[in-house]
Amino acid sequence: YMISTITYYFKLDKQFVRKSKSSFYCNIVISVLFFLVGYFMTFYTNIKGGNATTISYIPVLILVIVYIAFSVIQGKIGISYEDEGKVEKNKKLKIEPLIFLVILTLITAAVLFFNVIQIHISALAYTDNVVLTGYKLLTSYKDLSGGFQALAFVLFAFLFTSGILLVLSIVSFFAKYKDYYKVIKLSAIANVVFLLLIGLFGIYFKIAQKINEEHIKSLLEFYHLQFMDDYEYKVSSQSIYVFLASFLVFIIMVIRGQFNYKEEVTVLSSSENVSTNNEIKPLEPAPQFDFDACPAFTELDSKLEAFEADLEARRAQLFENLTLPNLVRFVVDYARECRLHLSYSLEDIATFVAGLGASRLTILQGMSGTGKTSLPKIFAEAIMGNCEVVEVESSWRDKNELLGYYNEFSKCFTPKKFTQCLYKARLNSEVPTFIVLDEMNLSRIEYYFSDFLSLMEHEEHLRHIKLLNVKLYRTINQEQHSYYGLTDGHTIDIPTNVWFIGTANRDESTFEISDKVYDRAQTMNFNKRAPKIHSFSEPLAQRFVPYERIASLYKEAKESYTFEAEDNKIIQKVEKLLAPYNISFGNRILKQMEEFVKIYCACFGDKSAVEKDAVEKILLSKVVAKLEYKIVENKEALAIEFDKLGLTACSAFVRKLNED
Repeated sequence: YMISTITYYFKLDKQFVRKSKSSFYCNIVISVLFFLVGYFMTFYTNIKGGNATTISYIPVLILVIVYIAFSVIQGKIGISYEDEGKVEKNKKLKIEPLIFLVILTLITAAVLFFNVIQIHISALAYTDNVVLTGYKLLTSYKDLSGGFQALAFVLFAFLFTSGILLVLSIVSFFAKYKDYYKVIKLSAIANVVFLLLIGLFGIYFKIAQKINEEHIKSLLEFYHLQFMDDYEYKVSSQSIYVFLASFLVFIIMVIRGQFNYKEEVTVLSSSENVSTNNEIKPLEPAPQFDFDACPAFTELDSKLEAFEADLEARRAQLFENLTLPNLVRFVVDYARECRLHLSYSLEDIATFVAGLGASRLTILQGMSGTGKTSLPKIFAEAIMGNCEVVEVESSWRDKNELLGYYNEFSKCFTPKKFTQCLYKARLNSEVPTFIVLDEMNLSRIEYYFSDFLSLMEHEEHLRHIKLLNVKLYRTINQEQHSYYGLTDGHTIDIPTNVWFIGTANRDESTFEISDKVYDRAQTMNFNKRAPKIHSFSEPLAQRFVPYERIASLYKEAKESYTFEAEDNKIIQKVEKLLAPYNISFGNRILKQMEEFVKIYCACFGDKSAVEKDAVEKILLSKVVAKLEYKIVENKEALAIEFDKLGLTACSAFVRKLNED
């Protein structure tokens, strides 16, 4: 190992420091094992009647001295290790905790000079005392009975461990390790526990004097005294006083805060970071993290000031005189004049807008290259919203593929892109956000998106997803701080400003979308290529539409327009037409129909002119489309019935059924 380490030095490799430290630990472990083997062999030989000694402790003592010197040099020159969090060079650590620990260790060592067992013998005028100190126990254990030999071994183990912990604490202080205070805390607790156990042994021996009579006899024989039945023997122990002294020191350390040393860094707590109106405040000057359970969330939290500045810039371009008709017209014009010159009709954008108002999930399906992904992108661009595209993979089999994974070994959570998009939307609650699941039916949607399908049934303020079963925190100077976008350290609330947009191709490489998904989503079909734009002018400026203004437009449309789907004659007749094919719809679809029609009509401002078109669009996407999975023997007769109702798009759909 030493030769290998030296080669790193001559190669001028940056790994030399870490390699040399590992080599140092290797030598210490070998020397400690060498000493323990020597001690165990000596102990075993002596209790078997032999007479053995050992000097195997000498290498340990030498290495301890060298190690302390090494740590002093390390602290002076500020040697750093890439994967070991050291405090900054020249930062001063408080020596007071180390002084307390030295006192505790000395108290632990004092058990050698106190009476572990004391027997007071009295009979008439005769009195005598038999005393067994810790030192006597360690040096004369071979002449005592088995119980005292076991106690001697335990006492040695305690003292040896206490000494090792003291050395580690001294090294941590001189080397300026960030875990210095943790080492101090562990060492202090260990010393107090050791002395408690020794003290309890003395108390037990006193209480169970009759039970331990054989041990008393062996102790008397060790001092060449004979056990007499008519003598009175009183057993006592001073070891509990040693424990009380150590416990007093420990209490003083707790009161003086020696285990919870805080750096003078101003960090907002989670309750301070999130105000009552869900406005998230930024972190104060960048702290040094002791541990970060999710660096991806921390990176987003660190951008809060940038998000706020970006929001102010968007507010400067606010959409004035915003109405649904104005919004639809603006998006159509913006798409036409943009760099891509996209062609969408007023009906296309109105259908998309109405779908957003009726459901949080929209599915854009049809042929590849017809502008499915471009629609949410250009819409978000026009209104200065955010559009995040998440590419669905065919290997996705459960929600972890969508949300992320928790590593039990490193105690870290790695969020997937989808989760980071949700988190970002949570930090930008005023900005409309589209999360686009591109090619969402490459894998079965129910496999990875089932939790979100269920959430669609809840009220908006009750929609939240639990990411994992443990709480995530970042630790700054030994204090735990929550991530701003999480609730209870493990749950993310689904922001109200988020819509999920799924694009779906329909070919042999994809899965069919089930009724469970269709029932909860609004669907738009892209079955033909949009016409090419030949006449266009300069690009239009973007206009910011805050989420609250969109929500208020939807609310106003739903309250201003009256439409009862259950009483609509066309819907009633279509339901009767499709009854022989076991196609019907429940209250969920009925509610979506009503909201879609109201918002679609509001996009044109003239209910009478477009209500029938709105009804046909929603019937075709939510109800009539289910005929695709049914056997229709007389398509023409059914198409004629749709023609009689004036539903030409529905009749055209029926005539195309199973043409291939």
